[in-house]
Amino acid sequence: MDLKQVLNAESVLLVDNTYAGLKDTTFSKYLLVEMRDAPIDATTSFICDGRIRGVAFKQDFWTLVTDIVRFDPEFESYAAALLEETKCTEKRSCTVKTADFHRAIVTHLCDMLASGESCDCRSGRRSHILAYSSERQERLRILFKTKVELIFNLDAAEILEICCGNGMATATLYDLGYNVQALDNDKCAICEGLFHHALRTENTAVLDARNLSDYDFAQYHQFGAVFGFMLGAIYEFNKTDWQKILSEAEAIVNEGLFLFTVHKKEEIDFIDKTMNGFGVKGQVIDNRDDTSIYDQWVYLGVKKSTAVSARI
Repeated sequence: MDLKQVLNAESVLLVDNTYAGLKDTTFSKYLLVEMRDAPIDATTSFICDGRIRGVAFKQDFWTLVTDIVRFDPEFESYAAALLEETKCTEKRSCTVKTADFHRAIVTHLCDMLASGESCDCRSGRRSHILAYSSERQERLRILFKTKVELIFNLDAAEILEICCGNGMATATLYDLGYNVQALDNDKCAICEGLFHHALRTENTAVLDARNLSDYDFAQYHQFGAVFGFMLGAIYEFNKTDWQKILSEAEAIVNEGLFLFTVHKKEEIDFIDKTMNGFGVKGQVIDNRDDTSIYDQWVYLGVKKSTAVSARI
């Protein structure tokens, strides 16, 4: 679903141009109250599972407010009051699946990022040849074909990639035909990845992996795997952060695969020990290659899958 097409608009303004910023609906509810008596040309409500999860109103331009990033039990009453009290005659409603509406918001945020509307790093983007390593991507393909796919079927799995950066590894996952949702908290890295089409607007979000449980992101997916490539650097002073990232990742998968790569042996040992503490059984793979600095050590772990775990 394309929000611009639904609203027949050249642009759609969100109350915040970041995924994280949309979590707090305080200003959205304030705006809904303020606009009740304002001259509005048109409204469109987005109904998901019988609830109002978003309202767009037009006053020279379209503005959209939503609680789709983090459910707010008060939001619907504020939205309903605006729709009931506003004097405009052009009122529409759009019934859509919750996950599809969430994906439309994610896509819109990425579109604004890639266009430069919400990111000023366009002039600093590296060329494709400087930003991506074909040698690394080939090594990752070999890793999946000779190691990962032998122990786990990823054909039907929805994969969450954390700390995706500019999508160097993500592009390989897409080439392999995997269904990937990619996250990173560095919007400029995401912006570069979107520009070079290594990342996809509908499957990418600027989001800190330490705070996944603060959002409803995982509720719109059924993740069967979590990947993270070149995690780190992991030092004593930031191990708490990495423990939080791994804890958040483990919590969103009921049953499935975890794959993480790093540069140093001590980093992969830390990941192995941390995941083992969560009850995830795994193995460490020596993937060192003198010609590369990437993905030298690999962790593979499986949660709650006895048939597969027995083979690890």
